[in-house]
Amino acid sequence: MKKNIKHIIVGILGCFTIISCEDFLEVTPESTLGVDSFYRNTSEAEIALSGIYSILADDDVYGEVLGIIMDTGTDEAYYNRRFNEAWTVGLYRHTTADRFIERLWTGLYEAINLCNLFIEQLDESSFESEEFNRLLAEARFLRAHSYQILASRYEEVPMPLSSTKNLSSNDLAVSSLETIYDQIESDFLFAATHLYNVNDQGYIEGRANAMAARGLLARVYLKMAGFPLKDVTKYEKAKEQCQIIMESNIHSLVPSTFEAVVVNEEEARVATEDGYRNLFLNYIQNTYDTRESIFEISFRYLRDQGLFTDGRFGAINGIPFGFGGGGPGFPFSFALVNTTPTLRDAFKDNDVRKAWNIANFFYNNRGDALRPRNALVRDFTPGKYRRWEPVNFDDLDFNPSNFNAGVTINPETEQPYTQEEIDRLLPEPFILLEDNSNPSRNFTGINFPVLRYSDVLLMFAEADNKINGGPTASAIDALNQVRERAGLLPIADDTDAAIALESEQTFFDEIVEERFRELCFEGLRLHDLIRWELLDERLKKLQNDIINDDAFSPTNADHQAFQRSQINFDITRHLSLPYPLQEVNLNAELDQKEEWQ
Repeated sequence: MKKNIKHIIVGILGCFTIISCEDFLEVTPESTLGVDSFYRNTSEAEIALSGIYSILADDDVYGEVLGIIMDTGTDEAYYNRRFNEAWTVGLYRHTTADRFIERLWTGLYEAINLCNLFIEQLDESSFESEEFNRLLAEARFLRAHSYQILASRYEEVPMPLSSTKNLSSNDLAVSSLETIYDQIESDFLFAATHLYNVNDQGYIEGRANAMAARGLLARVYLKMAGFPLKDVTKYEKAKEQCQIIMESNIHSLVPSTFEAVVVNEEEARVATEDGYRNLFLNYIQNTYDTRESIFEISFRYLRDQGLFTDGRFGAINGIPFGFGGGGPGFPFSFALVNTTPTLRDAFKDNDVRKAWNIANFFYNNRGDALRPRNALVRDFTPGKYRRWEPVNFDDLDFNPSNFNAGVTINPETEQPYTQEEIDRLLPEPFILLEDNSNPSRNFTGINFPVLRYSDVLLMFAEADNKINGGPTASAIDALNQVRERAGLLPIADDTDAAIALESEQTFFDEIVEERFRELCFEGLRLHDLIRWELLDERLKKLQNDIINDDAFSPTNADHQAFQRSQINFDITRHLSLPYPLQEVNLNAELDQKEEWQ
């Protein structure tokens, strides 16, 4: 929360480095404006708001720390570098002096401080009432979301509602969770009342909107209904917000279509239009599809224009691509995140989301597109933010570069492949998916989904099930919409899943699995498992799944490394983050949590 005042002012005046939308990029910066005169017309207010968006997209928040590094340490993903403990939080080896814990805290409070400053300095006399409230609502939306993340990750935190004036402003005690959530609720409800909807004239794609405020508020209510507050009255409020979104007919799922085919004398369904894939291609290619994507964090790769508006999705947590050494034009990925055998086994093979979320291919240094040998190798990575794909997926199952010359038979000549033939076949062609013909080694322009309509449907189903003590027709329909887009049968017709309809508990269990499949790698799994009080249980299941996998070897260093999160996890400490040591030292009113002293 402590701010370098110079940093704040530079952030305000320099926020023409925009990430939220192209409209912002066209604004000419007016760096001579002082704080007191900065928000007296729409263009000045827009520049200030864009600076707040840029903080949330920074590496310290969504761009790296929150969106990628802290998205590990659950049953869906883990940091895969053996002999390297760098991603401390996901490995549950962090301390109060941890750099990621401090970076996230600092980034979020910087965004909050800019929101408070905007609210204080927006000149009401310079705007029509409707526009003034809309601008105010956008700042309150961004403040509410920042506090929402803080409360979810750190629980009780200081809650300044005015901008930092001097160093003494930093001495602020924590507020109770109830007080924090009351403020978040107030901010989101104001935003829901005064922001545009995505289909309103004047709405700018990528910006906060009324239904995003309602959806994120529903997420807050479900958190309040779970651990640690366990205020079950909030299920009704969560359902109410989801219903408003569902009944507005503004948002819907990106649809899939399927046709029946016969494979090995058995009938199967094949996607002729894969809506799940199409949705995430839009994120990858910076195409806003506001049917399903209700709110997203926007990035652009514009470094060739001197603008730092990019992120790291697909470069850090993408599909391995070693060919070209990360040089210009090659969609390199450090591939530091592995997905788990637990997630692999959560999908049916006919679920279209499995092929997208678990890529099950990589590109080696020779230019050969291959399948990983099993789920316990470092090449078994998420595919959700992929930068590339092979041109021919059939080549993944037959690759001459796997073998020495003279071992594998060329089906065209019926003779062993020669080294000359192998060299001619490589490198195999690939398709660049990212909206950048000259991709960077380290940075991408892939957008990050914060709230999707499928999440709203699943939140509704969860809340409705809890309220009614079992699944109603409405809850079942909401769940089926998500299932059927993925190519699955309605749950009553699915022999393996129909047990979910028997009780409140079995339906809830299915919601846990469906959110796992639908929303993996979107920063929600840790949040969900903690509020459900299932994190410890699911980490133990992951540990069991690893050591019982057919490929597991207790002497394999990678397999040992994949167990670190489960081994290090301590339920008495790791359900929330400690306060950063620097904050405790500087804030005379902030005492470290007892379990971290």
